[in-house]
Amino acid sequence: MLVAGGAAAQEDIRTTIGQPVLVLAQRAELTTGLRFNSGGHRASLAARLRDPGPPVALAADRYLFGWGCRAEGCREGGAFLAFDTHDDRMFLLLTEHGGVRLSVPPDPRAWPEALRPGLRDFIPTLADAMGPR
Repeated sequence: MLVAGGAAAQEDIRTTIGQPVLVLAQRAELTTGLRFNSGGHRASLAARLRDPGPPVALAADRYLFGWGCRAEGCREGGAFLAFDTHDDRMFLLLTEHGGVRLSVPPDPRAWPEALRPGLRDFIPTLADAMGPR
């Protein structure tokens, strides 16, 4: 599904900044976690990561993030992917038909506050539920 090339695995993951979110998803640091966590949503996740979205950005000098969404909008079908470069943790949201189909980690309070602005651009109402209170 999402496989990184040998040369990409040797580059710093921050080289994904400014690239499509698929480039981040194809990094060796994320491919195993994406396969493990996507379960029955693997095909939908792969499709959404190929959809248009803003380039990968950096939050709080540690969280790489980006997303892709269907032409109908992120609520109808989107994938938000983030990676904590300090703790090697992945954060993932998959939306379909107006609802969250997959969240990693599942508890929104486990998401870092620094990702809230990115989530607000992805789907504003999700940003309000994410991060510590």
